[in-house]
Amino acid sequence: MKPHAEEVAFYQLLRGELNKTIPAGKTAAERDQAVRDLVDRSIASQGIVDIFHAAGIEKPDISILDERFLQEFKSSEFENLRLKLLQKLLDDEIQLRQRTNLKKYRSFKEMLEEMLRRYHANAITAAEVVRAMIQIRREMQSEDKRKAETGLSDEELAFYDAIAGLGEEAFDRKFLCDLVREVVQAVKRNLKVDWTKPHRENVKAAVLAEVKMVLRRRHIRAEQFQFILNSIMKQAEAMYEDYPMAA
Repeated sequence: MKPHAEEVAFYQLLRGELNKTIPAGKTAAERDQAVRDLVDRSIASQGIVDIFHAAGIEKPDISILDERFLQEFKSSEFENLRLKLLQKLLDDEIQLRQRTNLKKYRSFKEMLEEMLRRYHANAITAAEVVRAMIQIRREMQSEDKRKAETGLSDEELAFYDAIAGLGEEAFDRKFLCDLVREVVQAVKRNLKVDWTKPHRENVKAAVLAEVKMVLRRRHIRAEQFQFILNSIMKQAEAMYEDYPMAA
């Protein structure tokens, strides 16, 4: 029993807290919410590593999300608790990455939120949510591989993706990589505090003018020019809104 003493103590604590928190007669949805609230309080008071360990999750990072973990998850107890902890892991990772690639990681966040909404509506199982989480993790790994292949930084890859809405066949990879490197340098040279605010329109105009110069030097065709310009500026405003902290 000794190796499992911490786990047993945790679940006894969980049961006791739930009995105090949830009077008899509450609905399943109210009980689920109580579990989520309890996890949030426990993470704040006990520390994230301790509560993940007690819930049977080996380590608090998304590397645990694989097919082996899914099979173990299907046979485990307290799926609501474990799912809440997994959600926190993935939410934190997405939040960390989102500022460097708004479009890509916003789509991951929306996917996760939709799966959780369907789970709480009893439309899908917890295991199906975990499978979606595993897919998101795989796509993140693919992003890391793509970054290594292109030699671009996180912020450069975000601009690459913003421009690639035209389709990568519009430019070869080397041209596009060289373009975004020059664009990022041009944008960052002209950034100033509060540059996205209405009272700093002159700063935003300077950034816009610099980006236009880069696109003209690169001989971007007229039918592509405005799309690329708009995509770059939208990404720049999202990524560098809190300049200089975000740069």
